[in-house]
Amino acid sequence: MKKILVKCKKKVKTHYKYGISACQTFLRSLLSAEPPPNKVVETRPDFFTSRSIHCREDGLVLYLPSTNEKGPKANYEIVLHRPTTETLHQIFSLFRTPSLELAENRFITYKDKIPQIVEVAKEMCNIHSLQKVCDVVLEHPTWTLAHLAAHFALYDCFSDSTVNSLLNSTEIETGMSPLQVAITTQNIKTIQIMIAANCSLEHLDYEGNSVFHYAASTTKEIINALSQTAPQRSLNARNKNGHTPLHMACLADKSDCVTALILAGADVNIAATKSENPDTLTNEPSYVANYLQKNPNTFYSKDMKNGGTPLHWASSRQVVEALIDVNCHINSLNFEFKTALHVMVERNRLDCVVALLSRQANADLGDKDGNRPLHLAVKANNVAIIQALIIFGVDLNILNNKGETARHMITAENEPQLLYYLAAVGARRCEKGMEGCTEGCAPSGTYEGIPPPKVIGQTNRDILNAMLSVAGMEVASEKHKNGHIPRSGRLLCLDGGGIRGLILIQMLLELEHVFKKPIKDSFDWLAGTSTGGILCLAIATGKSMKECLCLYFRLKEQAFVGIRPYSSENLENILKDTFGTETVMSDIKHPRVMVTGVLADRKPVELHLFRSYTSPNDILEVKHDHPYELPHPPDQQHIWEVGRATGAAPTYFRAFGRFLDGGLIANNPTLDAMAEIHEHTMALKAKNRENEASPVNVVVSLGTGSIPVTEVKSIDVFKPESIWDSAKLVIGISFLGTLLVDQATSSDGRVVDRARAWCSSIGVPYFRFCPQMSEDVAMDEKADDKLVRMLWETKAYMYEQMSSIKELADIINRC
Repeated sequence: MKKILVKCKKKVKTHYKYGISACQTFLRSLLSAEPPPNKVVETRPDFFTSRSIHCREDGLVLYLPSTNEKGPKANYEIVLHRPTTETLHQIFSLFRTPSLELAENRFITYKDKIPQIVEVAKEMCNIHSLQKVCDVVLEHPTWTLAHLAAHFALYDCFSDSTVNSLLNSTEIETGMSPLQVAITTQNIKTIQIMIAANCSLEHLDYEGNSVFHYAASTTKEIINALSQTAPQRSLNARNKNGHTPLHMACLADKSDCVTALILAGADVNIAATKSENPDTLTNEPSYVANYLQKNPNTFYSKDMKNGGTPLHWASSRQVVEALIDVNCHINSLNFEFKTALHVMVERNRLDCVVALLSRQANADLGDKDGNRPLHLAVKANNVAIIQALIIFGVDLNILNNKGETARHMITAENEPQLLYYLAAVGARRCEKGMEGCTEGCAPSGTYEGIPPPKVIGQTNRDILNAMLSVAGMEVASEKHKNGHIPRSGRLLCLDGGGIRGLILIQMLLELEHVFKKPIKDSFDWLAGTSTGGILCLAIATGKSMKECLCLYFRLKEQAFVGIRPYSSENLENILKDTFGTETVMSDIKHPRVMVTGVLADRKPVELHLFRSYTSPNDILEVKHDHPYELPHPPDQQHIWEVGRATGAAPTYFRAFGRFLDGGLIANNPTLDAMAEIHEHTMALKAKNRENEASPVNVVVSLGTGSIPVTEVKSIDVFKPESIWDSAKLVIGISFLGTLLVDQATSSDGRVVDRARAWCSSIGVPYFRFCPQMSEDVAMDEKADDKLVRMLWETKAYMYEQMSSIKELADIINRC
């Protein structure tokens, strides 16, 4: 056993001795090895006294191999001698090679740069700095002295006449200028010195990149330094890839540089992507520097890397609207071919989505995958945004690049929540042959999703209403036995209801779609109260229904500011911007318009009709003998004032002179309008002007939604006998107050029944459209989720009423 241990110890010692010896041999070989050919080393002059010179340029010398060296060790060597005025002993070997050709080429590369750099920047004459210079010269052999000085931040070099003469030189391979080289080093002092030396700020390299293209991926300080003197065209120039400096900053994900470029005056409307869709193109510039100065930190910087305009980076409604007001193009595309609307849908920003849609953003543009905002909203499982897109008229059946509709993209787990909101407004199932369908989109499927719980509505009168309609048609057929209905007398009546006027607009959009002509051309008489009156004025002055929808969404943000009663100034400014300050009611020639208002400077108050035509009294030349002055005639009554008067709802806005909201007497103006038209016809007949008359032939009445029926606990008002009775009394009085207001401003119920019965008795077709709402939406509601749900319910209601709408369209188009 002992013998074995002794043998093992000897073997270990032997291996250890051999291992040490091997390491020592390796280290000696490293220490004695020749330095790499390109490594700069300090050497001594006496090493070269016996060697012949092959080439010389100032202090740079190419030596032939030593006569003592033969074979692979016989190297040509490039040596830099420091000036004799500085030292006689310090020289540097820059390059060594056994190839004469390689040595000559390297000498040519070095000779015009290294001696001169050492001459004008003596601090560079050391091993470390010379190594850097040699490496850079090898990497960029066509750089000039100015390029090198810019790269190494040799400030004093720019006062040298030789370097200064090359300040605007162009590098042969890429076309870079010295200033562009300085920008890549991000040395702000070098850049400032070169700008002060009057170097060109308009230089473009061979790829069309300006100094701002280079600065776009550096720092905001460099951009600020350049923008002080650089021309505007350099800031917005495209390179050969079609990118501006702003695009380059986005690609580099440099949010600070993006902001700096915008503040410097970059045009944010220049598109980075090529598109043939005219909606995505604009020739109008947009400069948002002033806005950004006043509102810093308003952009979501994480979206900047995808490019686009500041609209793509906005994160609130206020920012979106402000940017559009300074002409930021609403349909511009980012690098992924997405509009700002796509981005807001992906970010689940409902307020921004509504703001963009209300400024008429195109919701049917596809991204690089062909996905429209509706596809993305379905993927995000966001019901409110789906509803918003639907009410603004997106194509429900448009396909992406994979041939998928939004309905097809609903996953099986999300079908119960989402499918109904598409199916209930007409989204079609997939075509035969489509793969990957679920029960909710398959051509043979029957599943349409789960509807929300039903709400309690008013007492059902469908059978009675149908009976009255049939009776009216029989009377009408007797009046028009030849089947010809006079081409006039089509009356449209619009109820009041504050912001619920959006419901009127949604229904009119659906009617217009079926009529296949504008609402303005579909009716001869327009009657409206409050919000309905303002809408009548908008229609009569040529506003499209889509414009009206957008107007109302903006109006709620601008008019309902602060607490009630709201400032009237904002509402008046909107009305002036919409209708003008000088246009009068008589400027409206067709259709004839009547808008209700209440003369509240007397008791009892009186209903007044603002007219675009001559009143029956004036036709009959009735003398005014009342102590109260008459309102202005149509040719003196400004349209914006009419809108302000009919919208002067108590507790919401102040009275307009002696006028209050017409809804206090005629929130549903149908009966008053029919009475007015009859009086107008009779007055014309009395003056033998019957050919100018336009008696009613069809009535279309639109309401602003029926609120759900709810239980009332206490309606009694009595003398209290205990503290509990006092509480009941307060509740009862409060309810009676609400009841009185509701009935005074009622636009549904018996007032509709009376109009329907009157029309039935005289043989005039009567159509009433008023959707059942799932909740009582306030007249000054601003919440987008509530409003888009209200409008989606309206659109779904109109889809259910399609047979009645088509019947109406047939009558309207025959009149």
